[in-house]
Amino acid sequence: MLNDVFNYSIPVLHPIIVHFPVALSVMGLLLVTGWLIRNRPFWLNGTLWVLGSALAGAIFALRTGEAMEEQGEGIAIVDEFVHLHETFAERTTWLLAITVVWLLVAKWMSRNDISQSGAAAWIRWLSFALVLATALMMAFTGHVGGVMTWGV
Repeated sequence: MLNDVFNYSIPVLHPIIVHFPVALSVMGLLLVTGWLIRNRPFWLNGTLWVLGSALAGAIFALRTGEAMEEQGEGIAIVDEFVHLHETFAERTTWLLAITVVWLLVAKWMSRNDISQSGAAAWIRWLSFALVLATALMMAFTGHVGGVMTWGV
């Protein structure tokens, strides 16, 4: 029976890959909330690493999604929602990239501001808003993908 498991292959990686950027965006939201409250570099650095990894996963998910789209052609629910899912996936990836760039700028700004320790409150609030928007868009994109997969 164990040998039977290895006789099969997974034809597309998209359904496996998509879970990483979704989970990492939620983790990033938790970390940026910690940074908002505690204003310690640890929280900002963690947010940057996690969202940078989420961005890499989102780009890979976009690439593998194209193969998945071809495989789902002709299925009514997929044909109905695939373009909405693809559009939001692209927009979410762009927002995630903008958020990562902003966090790098925020890190640079907080290091160069010697008038205070940590980052200014407006920087942390803007960062929180961007990460929250990214996580919400990621959740909606994932929901549409879930509807295409499991909807009836």
